[in-house]
Amino acid sequence: MSDTPKQTVIEEGTEFDGSVNSKCDITLSGKVKGKLDAPSLTVTPSGVVDGQVTVETLCSKGQISGEILADTVELSGKVNDKTVINAATLEVKLSDPGSGLQVVFGNCELKVGQKAGKGEMQQQNKSEQKQPQPVGK
Repeated sequence: MSDTPKQTVIEEGTEFDGSVNSKCDITLSGKVKGKLDAPSLTVTPSGVVDGQVTVETLCSKGQISGEILADTVELSGKVNDKTVINAATLEVKLSDPGSGLQVVFGNCELKVGQKAGKGEMQQQNKSEQKQPQPVGK
């Protein structure tokens, strides 16, 4: 048997519209629109995800949009407009520090510092959108 951990790979040139539920980590080089639930998601520079993402760890060098629920988020790609990121920790990295700014944020909402459970994301989806409240100082 191989000691290599199992992984779900969505290759460049592949587009998926619907729900992806995986017990394995996912590497996304193609496009996914819809709901994605996995332990970990790595979005490569060619990868695009748009929808509800629920993971423990998100590492994105590609494009993300929608509602992101994760314990740890590492960004070095593009965050599109109307994106909500809810994470316990957020790290923003430059892909290549010598080439200038590599991370682009659209009109989005960041909620960092509190671990949110899946129930919170489901509750937000059921209730009407509320205006974001400032974080206590």
